[in-house]
Amino acid sequence: MAYAKSFLLLLFSACYLLADTYRPPNLDKEIFDVDKIKIDRISESSLFAGLLSVAKDFDEEDHEVDFELRGHALAIAGRLKPDNDNFLSILGDLKERGKANSVDGMTTSHAVSKIYRGLRVLMRKKDNEDNVKLASYCADIALRLDEGGKEAKKIKEILEEAGQPDWKDMLGSPIYNTGGGRGGPPNEFKERLETIPGGKAEKFAGIQSSVYALSVRQLSNGRHAGAASSLSATALRDKDVDGVEFHIDQKVGNMTGNSLEEIAKFMRVRHEEAGRVPAGYKVEMAFEDKDGLLDGPSAGTAMSLIIDALFTGNKLDESFACTGTITADGKVGKIGGVAGKIRGATKKKCKLAGVPAENIPGVSDIYVLDGIEPLINIQVFSFAKFEGALKVASANKPTEVQETIDDFNKIATLLKDQGEDMLKSPAVISKLEKVVKAMPNHESARILLEVAKGTPPKTLSIGGSFHQIDTATSSIKQKIQMISWTEEFNRESTDKADAAEALELLKEVDNKVDSRLSDFQKAMLEITEIFHDGRKDSEKDDEFVERLKTSWEEVQSERKKLMENPEIMEELYG
Repeated sequence: MAYAKSFLLLLFSACYLLADTYRPPNLDKEIFDVDKIKIDRISESSLFAGLLSVAKDFDEEDHEVDFELRGHALAIAGRLKPDNDNFLSILGDLKERGKANSVDGMTTSHAVSKIYRGLRVLMRKKDNEDNVKLASYCADIALRLDEGGKEAKKIKEILEEAGQPDWKDMLGSPIYNTGGGRGGPPNEFKERLETIPGGKAEKFAGIQSSVYALSVRQLSNGRHAGAASSLSATALRDKDVDGVEFHIDQKVGNMTGNSLEEIAKFMRVRHEEAGRVPAGYKVEMAFEDKDGLLDGPSAGTAMSLIIDALFTGNKLDESFACTGTITADGKVGKIGGVAGKIRGATKKKCKLAGVPAENIPGVSDIYVLDGIEPLINIQVFSFAKFEGALKVASANKPTEVQETIDDFNKIATLLKDQGEDMLKSPAVISKLEKVVKAMPNHESARILLEVAKGTPPKTLSIGGSFHQIDTATSSIKQKIQMISWTEEFNRESTDKADAAEALELLKEVDNKVDSRLSDFQKAMLEITEIFHDGRKDSEKDDEFVERLKTSWEEVQSERKKLMENPEIMEELYG
């Protein structure tokens, strides 16, 4: 269970805005009558404690409980003891911080054992309808927490006897969170500000500045979509501020807050000695999209650009969008979801986009997936340092940069008017060579030149390969997991259509994924086909379930091999 969830969380840890979604329990839906449940106090306390533990973070390394499971566990615990202080405390922690403090020494196996103790007592009185209903919910939670535990087989038998629980409408409206990260501080969403000492300047050179910041969002079906959100900065005089205060006008998580801290240091180093820092100012930063809570460091470069423009009076290009972390010494750092973010920029009609130099393989993914069209509609540049981003982001660009952009625009116009075959023209190749020589970080030109010379990118990067496989199957993975856990084949009306769509998406990238993921890709194709085709004419339900389980185990085995490969991990995370 951990592999599918944790990978995507890690992959997009350097993205903003939405990395994971916590939905608090809806305690109004009637699912069983608590007063009619027959269970002794000790067993009930054990069951309740186990459920609460699911909503916390465990001591085990590399084990994160997804927010949906936390919400479901609290939904059942809250029905048992709605006024319990521990329950109310965890409920509040998850709402405010996206994290609940772990219980010392608590492990997933301990939590499952506590739940199992309660389950055994409940099923001794299985003639009681409410006992059975409660058991079905608790057994489902226990299996989702630890499907390979020592009690898993017995819990599966209980779930099979009690029947599948109905989780529909059990969770409320989403509260957006990314979590604080294992080993780090709790993720507290709050207003963040950073202050630097006032300087000798009478005022800011500019009053307002804006740029597009790129993000990736998780959709309801588990897939991800890129977006571009306008980010603005406004310098306001404030008599209550001694120096210069940088403030984001919405609650943000730890990663965004820490990024602001780095930006403040960078701005002080960059402008203090030059005498450009005034005193008595508040700089307000605002994102166009204010839905939900904000977290992630990937807007760091964009925030640095708009703040820098206030100090210098430099105007920024309204058609420019960017992504990337930033450090106090002005280094632009790696982020996730590059291909999706570039698509988000094109949807906003941006003409120029900037990505970190470490994400160059992700730009090549755009061509592998979509061909040359995105690359002639938007000019993508890579940057290792802030100064490189500034040259392209400025409205008044250095002459050599502007001339290079103009030269590429002529090439793009020609390709749009006369077709992709024009790439073979010696004249076009010569012009592309000129652009790449002038700006080696012009990634759109570099890739088009590779295509023109017959050496185009043919496969996705490691990150792009994982992303395409995982998102293609996002709508069916949970259903397959459930069948594997319960050993029951309950076909829903949408299953065949979901599987057909997943098959189509997987086949689209069949020859495009990195060769090191070919076995994993093959395993995902196989299980998707099994799920799509369903039970054979001569096959019994339990025989089909066993065949599906065997295939699912193969998928998990192949994923584990990849996650344990140092070379692959280094490429993913640096």
